[in-house]
Amino acid sequence: MGSVVTEIGWEAIDGAAFAAFVLSLVLCLAFVVTQRWHGRFTHDHMNGPQKFHKTAVPRIGGLALALSYAAVTPLLQPELRALWILVGLAGLPALLAGLAEDVTRRVGVKWRLGATMGAGVIFALLTGYVMDKVDLPGVDWLLGFYAIALLFTGFSMGGVANAVNIIDGFNGLAAGTLLILFGTFAWVAHQVGDDLVFQLALLFAAVVLGFFCVNFPLGKIFLGDGGAYFCGYLLAVLGVLLPARNPEVSAWTAILICAYPVIETLSSMSRKSRREGHSVGQPDRVHFHMLAYRHYARRIVRAKRASHLRNPATSLVTWTLPVLTTLLVMASYRNPALSAAFFFLTAYIYGQLYRVMSLNAAHLPLRLARLL
Repeated sequence: MGSVVTEIGWEAIDGAAFAAFVLSLVLCLAFVVTQRWHGRFTHDHMNGPQKFHKTAVPRIGGLALALSYAAVTPLLQPELRALWILVGLAGLPALLAGLAEDVTRRVGVKWRLGATMGAGVIFALLTGYVMDKVDLPGVDWLLGFYAIALLFTGFSMGGVANAVNIIDGFNGLAAGTLLILFGTFAWVAHQVGDDLVFQLALLFAAVVLGFFCVNFPLGKIFLGDGGAYFCGYLLAVLGVLLPARNPEVSAWTAILICAYPVIETLSSMSRKSRREGHSVGQPDRVHFHMLAYRHYARRIVRAKRASHLRNPATSLVTWTLPVLTTLLVMASYRNPALSAAFFFLTAYIYGQLYRVMSLNAAHLPLRLARLL
């Protein structure tokens, strides 16, 4: 395992974590209060297949998160601070590409994907941590070559960052999922005695928590692409660090922790690739969380006068997937085969739930027609 920080445990970071939370909260509130001045540049439009909000909302939550991340740097202990700075610097391409899209709406999907993968490569080069073992025969042999491991690390981290962007569709969904996953990484790190990863995970969670309080349940500010890519990158950082620093923890544990956004992304790519004339990067209205909105949230919140609560209700329903994977991780984090089996079990459960909801969505217009 890698070296640990001088002072261990929560006590070493409680002040910095509280500051990160407060800064994130205050900055998000400031962006909401001042939106009359910057809204023409920062508001999220309401037209599009993936839009479920009813009013214009600032989509620069990522800027608040990044500023909070930078501001707490002096409060950290030397070793943790050094890694914190390197992680932040490496994540700049993902953050800036996302923020550019938030403001201009002109940054293509390929450019943003390249920026997030580039952030992963830069992280590996700056810190020395790479994904060189995934417990798959043959693949591990290839990853023994540094150049291949470096490219694989960038590809994987970029994939996770984009996965978080894909699940960012309802109030609190992405931020709440991130809080659950950061908490899971922190729990596993604590179990294996890795205080550096433990502290990083909790600090990442503190930064996101301030945003979450403004975003959920009423959606006063959005992560935007900048926030989703940057937070997804931070999640990927933990996914690389935990198994790289702790040989007893398999890469499958990190994959299982991130199973919900990863499976959602793979499912989305597969679905779109089979649709004639539809690009893999083109948005649609049949993501898991969108079907959950139609199938479950409308049942939970039936009253028309409270229809605005269907949006956050969708997040409450969808969070059951990352909660499930957390429970599975707790039972399998020391067993690579079991972690892998649980990942595919999660994919099966996801597929069955998706099938039920998609069938329901297909029959919904007919039922509405009968009612009318």
